[in-house]
Amino acid sequence: MGKSIVVCQCGGEIINSERFKLIEEFLSEKSADIVKLSDLCGLSALNDQKLNAVFQSGNEYLIVGCYPRAMNLLLEKNNINISQLPVSYVNFVELNNEQILQEISTFCQNNNQPATFTEIKTDSEWPAWYPIIDYSRCTSCGQCADFCLFGVYTKTTGKVTVENPHGCKNNCPACARICPHTAIIFPKYKHGGAIGGSEVIDEIAEQKRQAQDIDDILGSDVYTALEQRKVKRQSIIRNEAMNKANEERDNALKESGIR
Repeated sequence: MGKSIVVCQCGGEIINSERFKLIEEFLSEKSADIVKLSDLCGLSALNDQKLNAVFQSGNEYLIVGCYPRAMNLLLEKNNINISQLPVSYVNFVELNNEQILQEISTFCQNNNQPATFTEIKTDSEWPAWYPIIDYSRCTSCGQCADFCLFGVYTKTTGKVTVENPHGCKNNCPACARICPHTAIIFPKYKHGGAIGGSEVIDEIAEQKRQAQDIDDILGSDVYTALEQRKVKRQSIIRNEAMNKANEERDNALKESGIR
């Protein structure tokens, strides 16, 4: 059984460049298949098949990145059944540099396979800030879909899905704040906790936080506020569609020489 170390560079603000460089230099000295992901969030959003090719049966994996809960959900989004593979994690959100390097060393012990290095990059222009849904907690109430103004979510009978991750506004986790079941995760949320994907969730503290956030964001009449946001979202979508149509019309006129 070969050993593979998959390390996510994040592309967000969770791990700074100096810290990642330390990890990268340490990995360069190890005998293992090293796979560097520029951004797991970005690759997952694009359903990049290069990501699927990384995880194959017969290998043992060490994944270096943020919270395992968040990373598992991102991989599941690409139909990668991580539960069927021997996998361990190094969480650079919660561990210090010494602990991270020790975990890597322990994983590589008694491994004499030739070292290989693969880098998988994604679109660096998009920050890949978007929500993922933990369906083990989601009740499909649809509050997130009603709240979001930018068409990120689709609400169908019995399920809410993230259909338009590119529509999400960078560094806005408001829908996660008002989710009544703490089912929405933003992996790039730099403050960690349940919204960032932590496995440890203080249910009572989260209920109190949600009640306060809902009051702050939506006010006392939640249903009226959500209905108003639905109307506003429809207006935004119509305006965006009209602007796109006008742009396409103008381009066509230019190409035809009319303008």
